Amino acid sequence: MVSDPLDKLIVAQDPNREETSRQEVKQPDAFLWDEFRGGSEKAFSLMYEEHAKILLAYGKKLARNPRLVEDCLHDLFIELWDRKQHLSATDSIRLYLLKAFKHKLLRAMAKQGKLSLTSNAEDEQLGFVFSCEWELIHHQSLAEQEARLKTSVARLSENQREIIFLRFYSGLSYEQIGEVMGIHYQSVKNLMFRAMQTLRKQLIFLFLSISFSALI
Repeated sequence: MVSDPLDKLIVAQDPNREETSRQEVKQPDAFLWDEFRGGSEKAFSLMYEEHAKILLAYGKKLARNPRLVEDCLHDLFIELWDRKQHLSATDSIRLYLLKAFKHKLLRAMAKQGKLSLTSNAEDEQLGFVFSCEWELIHHQSLAEQEARLKTSVARLSENQREIIFLRFYSGLSYEQIGEVMGIHYQSVKNLMFRAMQTLRKQLIFLFLSISFSALI
């Protein structure tokens, strides 16, 4: 029996442990969260397996210090376990964790005097635009076109990049994105519209470039 939350995180990452997926148990978020709040180690592990990777990627968009991101993520899950009986109910675990993680990470960044989104080339490798055109570009291995797309993403505002990440990488709704970012629903839609306008122009250009290349 694993009793320490540190051990639980290690067990959750052990590639040799028996695989247990959410698809097998088919538990809705509200039920899984309540099981966790009731002290279920299995629910705790399932939550970590499903959401830790997304949280880590999101954190690396917010902070330039990977170690700080990892430490905050580790601390978040420890604190969740320690305070499980006092946590409020939720029907979206990912939304709850993203909000809690962002709050924790921003506080840690504020202490270090570093409170801005990253925009370096390494971050863009995470892939924040998912579309048929992008998949075509990727599989065609057109490095120049990929570089142009990444440049377009880098030109977006910090809020626009965060919205694209939360929408296409984390799968949140506009309402949920507004909760995470602390802005109104209409502001989310406006930012997304402007971001996609900018990216769509570049995607169309890349798609036409690929189509032309296939003809010659």
